Amino acid sequence: MNSKKINKKTFMSICKILFLVLVAIFLAKYFITSWEDIRQIEWSKFNWGIFVLSILLYFVYKISLASLWHYITMLNQCSISYTKAVTSYLYSILGKYIPGKVFMLAARIPGYQENGVPMRKVTICFFLENICTLLGAAFLFLISLFFFPNELLANYQWAAIGLVVLFFICINPKIINFFLSKLGKLIKKDDMEITITYPQMIKVVFLFILNWLVVGTGFYILVVSLYPNVGISQWLYVGGIYGLSAIIGILAIFTVSGLGVREGILMAGLLLIMPKEYAVIISIVSRLWATIAELVLILAAFIVNKILLIKSKKSESALENPSIKE
Repeated sequence: MNSKKINKKTFMSICKILFLVLVAIFLAKYFITSWEDIRQIEWSKFNWGIFVLSILLYFVYKISLASLWHYITMLNQCSISYTKAVTSYLYSILGKYIPGKVFMLAARIPGYQENGVPMRKVTICFFLENICTLLGAAFLFLISLFFFPNELLANYQWAAIGLVVLFFICINPKIINFFLSKLGKLIKKDDMEITITYPQMIKVVFLFILNWLVVGTGFYILVVSLYPNVGISQWLYVGGIYGLSAIIGILAIFTVSGLGVREGILMAGLLLIMPKEYAVIISIVSRLWATIAELVLILAAFIVNKILLIKSKKSESALENPSIKE
């Protein structure tokens, strides 16, 4: 039994190392191919006070996403502690820098399996989270069209409405459980169902929409930090462009975090309200803005996790040896 546990730990350690190596390779590839574009950015033109505020809003957005992920697992009765759930979520962000979304899911599973949560339960929650993410982004985009209608974005309007209708049908727990029961029969598992109710799903989607307003506002502030001529009246339009780029990026599953696709959508939308050179620069900066913020959060999660682990070991040691004083 001990040898099996050791082998499993060794295997998991090797997988983690390979995962980190792949992330490093794809991140390095991105920065190398984008280096010439990055060099052209005139950082002196930034309003750094406003820029820092936009990053803080991105931090809020990501922490809120991690909290919403935990909330979804709670509703489906497969949660772990909040700290572990947030840490697991933040670590999984690294998976978006490898082509295919499966690595984001794979990075979350170990933390839950250690606490006895089956992989299939985590997978179902991951599926629900992605649907809610797409719904939130689609709603932000649709709202933005009412404030800044134009022919280019109107072409995507019906597609976005169609996605919203489709996803609202898909998130009905009765429909989800019907397909999960069929899947359960195939894999011979009788617990393939979600316990969340339809009103709860609607509530979760509403929370995702609010969170997209947060990151949309953050992106608007990022734009203003470089191009202050964008007025407050275009706030929702700029946020909606970011939402649309996220939708297309998520659906482009074989790209690295929607690389290239998202930037193209951002440029197309921003060109309608600013000169081309600014639209190009902001689309590049937006990628750095998100990537650097995410890496900082991952590092913070790693440090907090290590501190908690050290404290836990000290507590266990104190319980085993009451005579030892710290």
